Amino acid sequence: MRVEPNVVIREHVCNQSTRHGTKPCLIVVHSTESSNVGHSATDLRAIVNWFDNPAAQASSHVVTDADAQSARCVNDSAKAWTQSFYNPWSLSIEQIGRASQSSWPSSQVEETARWIALWSERHKIPIRKGLVTKDGRITRTGVVRHSDLGNLGGGHHDPGAGFPLHECLQIARRIVNR
Repeated sequence: MRVEPNVVIREHVCNQSTRHGTKPCLIVVHSTESSNVGHSATDLRAIVNWFDNPAAQASSHVVTDADAQSARCVNDSAKAWTQSFYNPWSLSIEQIGRASQSSWPSSQVEETARWIALWSERHKIPIRKGLVTKDGRITRTGVVRHSDLGNLGGGHHDPGAGFPLHECLQIARRIVNR
C-alpha cells in the first residue's frame, strides 16, 4: 500500500486565515455533498474552485476522491474554514461524496487514512477517536467526524453513518507502523 497521499492538485485557496500559532490537535473528516467523477480530477477541481471563491466562505486543508487522489488547498500552518468554532485546532479532510452514502470506496478511505497518518506523525495527533464537549472543550485529541462537533462545529451531519471511521483509523495505524 502506498504511504504518501497522491496530491494531483496543489492550489492555496483564498478562504483561509492564520491560526495565530495555535497547534492542531483534531483531524476532522467531512463529506462534500457532491458526487465523485470517476477517473478524472474534475471532482477535485470543482471543490478547489469553490474553496477559492470568496462567496463560499469555506475551505478545507485537503480533498480526497474515489480514485485515491487528493487536492491540497490550505497549508497545515493556516486555518481552513470548515468546522466553525473548531477551525483553529483542526486539520480538515473533505471527501468527495455524500453523508447519505451507505458505503465509501476503499481507495478513498485509504487516501484519507494516508492524510491521517501523515498528520499524526507531523503534528503528534493520536490516531484514535477524538472527543469534544457541547461547550467546545476538546477532551481527547484525535480524529472526529464533522458531525461529532455538534452545533459549535456548524451542526453538520457529515460524513454520515456509512463512513467507516474505525477502518480508516486502522489503515492509518498500519501506515504509521510500516
